Amino acid sequence: MRGPGPIVFGFLLTAASLAAPGHPDVSAVPVLRQYLDHAGFNWKSKQVAHFHIFFEADSEAGRRIRELRRNLEKDRARVLMLIGEKDYEPTIYAFFLKSGEDMQELLGVNVDGRSRPVQHAVFSVVTPERLHLTHELCHEIVSNLWGAAEPWIEEGLATYADEGDNTYYDSWALLKANDLIPLERLVDPGWTSSMDSPDVTYTELGGFLKFLYDRYGMERVKAAWQGGSQSIPRVFGKPLDELEREWHASLLAQFPKPPIRHYRSAANGFRME
Repeated sequence: MRGPGPIVFGFLLTAASLAAPGHPDVSAVPVLRQYLDHAGFNWKSKQVAHFHIFFEADSEAGRRIRELRRNLEKDRARVLMLIGEKDYEPTIYAFFLKSGEDMQELLGVNVDGRSRPVQHAVFSVVTPERLHLTHELCHEIVSNLWGAAEPWIEEGLATYADEGDNTYYDSWALLKANDLIPLERLVDPGWTSSMDSPDVTYTELGGFLKFLYDRYGMERVKAAWQGGSQSIPRVFGKPLDELEREWHASLLAQFPKPPIRHYRSAANGFRME
């Protein structure tokens, strides 16, 4: 699901080569032609400081393009601040789509968001409630700065970057409902997001990464990102099961009464990879 670390692309296409009917008059790396040339999509484009944006005119993205442009820069800054990095040089290519069906047509998978870090490309279905790309940008930025990681920590950090403190509220609700999955199943190099319900696993991993960040700091999270699940005892000074007990105890101590917010369900649009 995630590619290797950053690669150096070849020569940029000239703007004229993309000026044919149906294509925005912008430069793009050759690998993006598979999306720009795809039948059924008539892309328009905008450019901001760190992004090339592609969208269709008759779409929610087209109607909200000013807001989306602002949000992209804010979301990028949020990820960099969270991971303690000062800058990220590559231009990011953001494709805004109308529906999961369009995502299926373009990428072969029906999801709300997708990131392809090797291509510096992120994809998002835009709705009035879905106007941020923090989750996808976390995959893009961190994978290219720190290298590819095991899925559990990639998805956990991306969910925490997107959801913030809500991951703790939602993890508490899962814990009280006895719905948390044992971390030994998730924190494993062989785990993939298709193995369990994302309504549980994304929330759970996001809450666990928030705990690790709050208690041990981002430098140790980075070490675990680069060292994988087998590095956990060395990085944190204790085994996974002990960290899990500490996390659960911190949830119960923080919320002696039920929090107001409860974790999202698939009906509310939680379908990211």
